[in-house]
Amino acid sequence: MRNGRHVVEYFGRNRRVDEITSADAAEMKAHFAELGKSPATVNRKVAALSKMLRTAKDNGIVDATPRLRWNKVEQTRFRYLDDTEERALLAYWESAGLHDLHDLSILLIDTGARCFSEMVPVRWDAFGTDFASVTFWSTKTNRPRTVPLTKRARAVLRERKKTHGARPGPFSGINKGAMRSRWDTMREVLHFEDVTPHTLRHTCCTRLVLGGVDVKRVMEWMGHSAIVTTMRYMQIRPRSLEEVVHVLEPQAA
Repeated sequence: MRNGRHVVEYFGRNRRVDEITSADAAEMKAHFAELGKSPATVNRKVAALSKMLRTAKDNGIVDATPRLRWNKVEQTRFRYLDDTEERALLAYWESAGLHDLHDLSILLIDTGARCFSEMVPVRWDAFGTDFASVTFWSTKTNRPRTVPLTKRARAVLRERKKTHGARPGPFSGINKGAMRSRWDTMREVLHFEDVTPHTLRHTCCTRLVLGGVDVKRVMEWMGHSAIVTTMRYMQIRPRSLEEVVHVLEPQAA
Protein backbone atom coordinates (compact mmCIF):
# COMPACT_ATOMS: atom_id res chain seq x y z
CA MET A 1 0.00 0.00 0.00
CA ARG A 2 2.82 2.40 0.82
CA ASN A 3 4.53 1.77 -2.51
CA GLY A 4 1.20 2.12 -4.27
CA ARG A 5 0.66 5.52 -2.68
CA HIS A 6 4.11 6.60 -3.80
CA VAL A 7 3.27 5.63 -7.38
CA VAL A 8 -0.04 7.53 -7.24
CA GLU A 9 1.71 10.59 -5.80
CA TYR A 10 4.25 10.45 -8.62
CA PHE A 11 1.74 10.23 -11.47
CA GLY A 12 -0.97 12.32 -9.81
CA ARG A 13 -4.45 11.15 -8.88
CA ASN A 14 -6.00 12.50 -12.08
CA ARG A 15 -3.63 10.64 -14.42
CA ARG A 16 -5.53 8.27 -16.72
CA VAL A 17 -4.24 4.75 -16.27
CA ASP A 18 -4.65 3.97 -19.99
CA GLU A 19 -2.17 6.76 -20.78
CA ILE A 20 0.71 5.29 -18.76
CA THR A 21 3.41 3.93 -21.06
CA SER A 22 6.64 2.00 -20.68
CA ALA A 23 8.50 5.30 -21.06
CA ASP A 24 6.48 6.77 -18.19
CA ALA A 25 7.40 3.81 -16.01
CA ALA A 26 11.08 4.26 -16.89
CA GLU A 27 10.88 7.93 -15.93
CA MET A 28 9.27 6.96 -12.64
CA LYS A 29 12.18 4.61 -11.94
CA ALA A 30 14.64 7.39 -12.67
CA HIS A 31 12.73 9.73 -10.37
CA PHE A 32 12.95 7.41 -7.39
CA ALA A 33 16.58 6.58 -8.14
CA GLU A 34 17.40 10.29 -8.10
CA LEU A 35 15.84 10.46 -4.63
CA GLY A 36 18.51 8.01 -3.49
CA LYS A 37 16.31 4.91 -3.40
CA SER A 38 18.10 1.59 -3.79
CA PRO A 39 17.46 -0.63 -6.84
CA ALA A 40 15.44 -3.02 -4.66
CA THR A 41 13.29 -0.17 -3.33
CA VAL A 42 12.68 1.13 -6.85
CA ASN A 43 11.67 -2.38 -7.90
CA ARG A 44 8.99 -2.36 -5.22
CA LYS A 45 7.53 0.80 -6.76
CA VAL A 46 7.55 -0.89 -10.16
CA ALA A 47 5.84 -3.95 -8.66
CA ALA A 48 3.09 -1.74 -7.22
CA LEU A 49 2.56 -0.06 -10.60
CA SER A 50 2.48 -3.47 -12.29
CA LYS A 51 -0.20 -4.67 -9.89
CA MET A 52 -2.32 -1.59 -10.56
CA LEU A 53 -2.04 -2.00 -14.32
CA ARG A 54 -2.95 -5.70 -14.16
CA THR A 55 -5.99 -4.85 -12.05
CA ALA A 56 -7.00 -2.23 -14.61
CA LYS A 57 -6.70 -4.80 -17.39
CA ASP A 58 -8.66 -7.43 -15.42
CA ASN A 59 -11.47 -4.90 -15.01
CA GLY A 60 -11.56 -3.94 -18.68
CA ILE A 61 -10.17 -0.44 -18.16
CA VAL A 62 -7.19 -1.05 -20.44
CA ASP A 63 -6.76 -3.57 -23.25
CA ALA A 64 -3.08 -4.23 -22.57
CA THR A 65 -0.43 -3.29 -20.05
CA PRO A 66 2.87 -1.61 -20.94
CA ARG A 67 6.08 -3.57 -20.58
CA LEU A 68 7.85 -2.80 -17.32
CA ARG A 69 11.52 -3.39 -16.57
CA TRP A 70 12.92 -4.13 -13.16
CA ASN A 71 16.33 -3.07 -11.93
CA LYS A 72 18.93 -5.77 -11.63
CA VAL A 73 19.55 -6.39 -7.94
CA GLU A 74 22.65 -8.16 -6.64
CA GLN A 75 21.22 -11.17 -4.83
CA THR A 76 24.34 -12.18 -2.96
CA ARG A 77 24.64 -9.01 -0.89
CA PHE A 78 22.55 -8.58 2.22
CA ARG A 79 22.24 -5.55 4.45
CA TYR A 80 22.88 -6.49 8.04
CA LEU A 81 23.78 -4.64 11.22
CA ASP A 82 27.23 -4.72 12.73
CA ASP A 83 27.65 -4.49 16.50
CA THR A 84 27.93 -0.70 16.52
CA GLU A 85 24.80 -0.29 14.40
CA GLU A 86 22.88 -2.69 16.62
CA ARG A 87 23.82 -0.70 19.72
CA ALA A 88 22.71 2.50 17.99
CA LEU A 89 19.37 0.96 17.01
CA LEU A 90 18.62 -0.37 20.48
CA ALA A 91 19.73 2.89 22.13
CA TYR A 92 17.41 4.84 19.84
CA TRP A 93 14.38 2.73 20.77
CA GLU A 94 15.20 3.14 24.46
CA SER A 95 15.73 6.89 24.26
CA ALA A 96 12.46 7.27 22.34
CA GLY A 97 10.61 5.27 24.99
CA LEU A 98 9.70 2.61 22.43
CA HIS A 99 10.40 -0.39 24.63
CA ASP A 100 8.24 -2.73 22.53
CA LEU A 101 10.41 -2.09 19.47
CA HIS A 102 13.59 -2.38 21.54
CA ASP A 103 12.57 -5.82 22.79
CA LEU A 104 11.22 -6.91 19.40
CA SER A 105 14.50 -5.94 17.71
CA ILE A 106 16.47 -8.11 20.13
CA LEU A 107 14.23 -11.11 19.48
CA LEU A 108 14.42 -10.63 15.71
CA ILE A 109 18.21 -10.39 15.73
CA ASP A 110 18.70 -13.35 18.04
CA THR A 111 16.16 -15.69 16.38
CA GLY A 112 16.21 -14.63 12.73
CA ALA A 113 12.42 -14.73 12.74
CA ARG A 114 10.38 -12.96 10.10
CA CYS A 115 8.91 -9.93 11.82
CA PHE A 116 5.23 -9.66 10.93
CA SER A 117 4.46 -13.25 9.97
CA GLU A 118 6.37 -15.06 12.74
CA MET A 119 7.54 -13.01 15.73
CA VAL A 120 4.77 -10.44 16.18
CA PRO A 121 1.94 -13.02 16.20
CA VAL A 122 3.81 -15.63 18.31
CA ARG A 123 1.90 -16.73 21.42
CA TRP A 124 3.16 -17.47 24.90
CA ASP A 125 2.50 -21.20 24.52
CA ALA A 126 5.02 -21.33 21.64
CA PHE A 127 7.91 -20.90 24.08
CA GLY A 128 9.70 -23.73 25.85
CA THR A 129 10.32 -24.06 29.57
CA ASP A 130 11.86 -20.89 31.01
CA PHE A 131 11.92 -19.48 27.47
CA ALA A 132 14.72 -21.80 26.40
CA SER A 133 13.30 -21.99 22.88
CA VAL A 134 10.53 -20.77 20.60
CA THR A 135 8.55 -22.64 17.98
CA PHE A 136 7.15 -20.81 14.98
CA TRP A 137 4.17 -22.88 13.92
CA SER A 138 3.08 -20.67 11.03
CA THR A 139 5.95 -19.97 8.64
CA LYS A 140 6.50 -18.87 5.06
CA THR A 141 7.49 -22.40 4.09
CA ASN A 142 4.60 -24.00 6.03
CA ARG A 143 7.17 -25.94 8.05
CA PRO A 144 7.19 -25.27 11.80
CA ARG A 145 10.65 -24.74 13.26
CA THR A 146 12.08 -24.45 16.75
CA VAL A 147 15.13 -22.37 17.62
CA PRO A 148 16.91 -21.96 20.97
CA LEU A 149 16.94 -18.54 22.60
CA THR A 150 19.91 -16.50 23.75
CA LYS A 151 20.33 -15.36 27.34
CA ARG A 152 19.36 -11.79 26.55
CA ALA A 153 16.30 -12.91 24.58
CA ARG A 154 15.21 -15.04 27.50
CA ALA A 155 15.69 -12.11 29.87
CA VAL A 156 13.56 -9.89 27.64
CA LEU A 157 10.78 -12.48 27.51
CA ARG A 158 10.77 -13.04 31.27
CA GLU A 159 10.33 -9.32 31.82
CA ARG A 160 7.62 -9.03 29.18
CA LYS A 161 5.80 -11.96 30.73
CA LYS A 162 5.58 -9.97 33.96
CA THR A 163 4.32 -6.81 32.27
CA HIS A 164 2.40 -8.19 29.28
CA GLY A 165 1.38 -11.64 30.46
CA ALA A 166 -2.30 -10.91 29.94
CA ARG A 167 -1.76 -10.56 26.21
CA PRO A 168 -1.86 -13.59 23.88
CA GLY A 169 1.87 -13.17 23.19
CA PRO A 170 4.84 -10.94 24.03
CA PHE A 171 4.32 -8.64 21.03
CA SER A 172 0.57 -8.95 20.47
CA GLY A 173 -0.03 -5.25 21.11
CA ILE A 174 2.25 -4.01 18.35
CA ASN A 175 0.40 -2.22 15.56
CA LYS A 176 1.93 -2.78 12.13
CA GLY A 177 1.07 0.67 10.80
CA ALA A 178 2.37 2.49 13.86
CA MET A 179 5.53 0.40 13.82
CA ARG A 180 6.23 1.30 10.19
CA SER A 181 5.82 5.00 10.99
CA ARG A 182 8.20 4.80 13.94
CA TRP A 183 10.65 2.77 11.88
CA ASP A 184 10.64 5.48 9.20
CA THR A 185 11.51 8.08 11.84
CA MET A 186 14.31 5.91 13.19
CA ARG A 187 15.80 5.51 9.72
CA GLU A 188 15.85 9.26 9.23
CA VAL A 189 17.43 9.98 12.62
CA LEU A 190 20.10 7.25 12.41
CA HIS A 191 20.62 7.52 8.63
CA PHE A 192 19.67 3.84 8.29
CA GLU A 193 17.83 4.39 5.00
CA ASP A 194 18.23 0.78 3.90
CA VAL A 195 17.44 -0.86 7.24
CA THR A 196 14.08 -2.63 7.55
CA PRO A 197 12.75 -5.14 10.10
CA HIS A 198 13.85 -7.87 7.68
CA THR A 199 17.42 -6.56 7.99
CA LEU A 200 17.42 -8.01 11.49
CA ARG A 201 16.72 -11.46 10.03
CA HIS A 202 19.67 -10.97 7.66
CA THR A 203 21.75 -9.94 10.68
CA CYS A 204 21.02 -13.19 12.50
CA CYS A 205 21.85 -15.34 9.49
CA THR A 206 25.02 -13.38 8.75
CA ARG A 207 26.26 -13.78 12.32
CA LEU A 208 25.68 -17.52 12.21
CA VAL A 209 27.69 -17.76 8.99
CA LEU A 210 30.53 -15.53 10.19
CA GLY A 211 30.61 -17.53 13.41
CA GLY A 212 31.48 -20.66 11.43
CA VAL A 213 28.16 -22.50 11.72
CA ASP A 214 27.83 -25.10 8.97
CA VAL A 215 25.41 -24.47 6.14
CA LYS A 216 23.05 -27.30 7.11
CA ARG A 217 22.45 -25.90 10.58
CA VAL A 218 22.15 -22.34 9.30
CA MET A 219 19.52 -23.54 6.85
CA GLU A 220 17.62 -25.32 9.63
CA TRP A 221 17.82 -22.32 11.98
CA MET A 222 16.56 -19.84 9.39
CA GLY A 223 13.89 -22.12 8.01
CA HIS A 224 15.07 -21.83 4.42
CA SER A 225 13.19 -24.19 2.12
CA ALA A 226 16.11 -24.49 -0.32
CA ILE A 227 19.81 -24.70 0.43
CA VAL A 228 20.58 -22.25 -2.40
CA THR A 229 19.07 -19.50 -0.25
CA THR A 230 21.45 -20.29 2.59
CA MET A 231 24.42 -20.60 0.25
CA ARG A 232 24.04 -16.97 -0.80
CA TYR A 233 24.95 -15.98 2.74
CA MET A 234 27.95 -18.32 2.86
CA GLN A 235 29.84 -16.06 0.43
CA ILE A 236 30.27 -13.41 3.14
CA ARG A 237 32.40 -15.73 5.26
CA PRO A 238 35.92 -14.47 4.47
CA ARG A 239 37.87 -17.48 5.75
CA SER A 240 35.70 -20.23 4.29
CA LEU A 241 38.20 -20.90 1.49
CA GLU A 242 41.34 -19.83 3.33
CA GLU A 243 40.74 -22.67 5.78
CA VAL A 244 41.15 -25.28 3.02
CA VAL A 245 43.89 -23.78 0.84
CA HIS A 246 46.48 -25.88 2.67
CA VAL A 247 45.13 -28.93 0.84
CA LEU A 248 46.61 -27.56 -2.38
CA GLU A 249 50.00 -26.72 -0.91
CA PRO A 250 52.87 -28.95 -2.14
CA GLN A 251 53.75 -31.65 0.36
CA ALA A 252 57.17 -31.45 1.93
CA ALA A 253 59.61 -34.01 0.53
